[in-house]
Amino acid sequence: MTTQSTNYYENSQDFLDDVQYSKHGVKKYEWIFGEGYLSTGGLETTKEIIPLLELKKGQRVLDVGCGLGGHDFFMAENYGVIIDAIDLSKNMMSVALHHFNKKPQIANNIKFRICDVTATQFPENYYDVIYSRDALLHIREKPQLFQSFLRWLKPGGRVVFTDYCRGESNSYSQEFENYVKQRDYTLYKLSEYNTLIKNTGFVNVLAEDINDRFVDSLNRELKKLYSERNDFLKEFNDEDYKDLEDGWVAKIKRAKDGHQTWSLVRAYKPIN
Repeated sequence: MTTQSTNYYENSQDFLDDVQYSKHGVKKYEWIFGEGYLSTGGLETTKEIIPLLELKKGQRVLDVGCGLGGHDFFMAENYGVIIDAIDLSKNMMSVALHHFNKKPQIANNIKFRICDVTATQFPENYYDVIYSRDALLHIREKPQLFQSFLRWLKPGGRVVFTDYCRGESNSYSQEFENYVKQRDYTLYKLSEYNTLIKNTGFVNVLAEDINDRFVDSLNRELKKLYSERNDFLKEFNDEDYKDLEDGWVAKIKRAKDGHQTWSLVRAYKPIN
């Protein structure tokens, strides 16, 4: 994995597509997360989290950082919602559209779009739900982002997202700091998310540490890698295998040591 920072690139899109989400990298991550997924737990955690969105047929959803589209396919097929699915990575969007083109039954339910959510305006009071999975960590301007979310949601609408967070301690390992810097992440503590979202004007905020689920998912994915090694090596090489193994082992250690955690946040726009 290259250690170039965003300073080397003209923009964040080029950084993402060349570093973390290269075409080969996306293919490799999709293998371990499952077809259509590029976030912790794949379909299994999607089935756990989507019911929290309280979706009803015909409602409008903005998926911020839609990745490979798996979450959107699941919502459209099971709930009949209308989704604007956005992502900054051209490589991920290419895979999402490849999968989407094989699903004519939901062709009218999802509109995929490459864009930067921090530089794009959506209609005010328009969405019933804003949803995101492990994508907000890429965004520095979080206060401005949640102000936009509040504008774009209908009164009574909700935002539901998971994200990587810093542990509540102020002491972090050098390995963790190097990881955050190399990925160019902006990670909040869960308590900081809670404060920010309340101060933005959201109500009924529920910010949960779900680190146990994070570790369980990582262990399950690592077990898949080990048990299906031969199948993996039919598509990839030993270096790819070691890269995934080392990455997952390191995430498990960071989570167990309390440096990195996984958070689930729900909040509502006031009705009045």
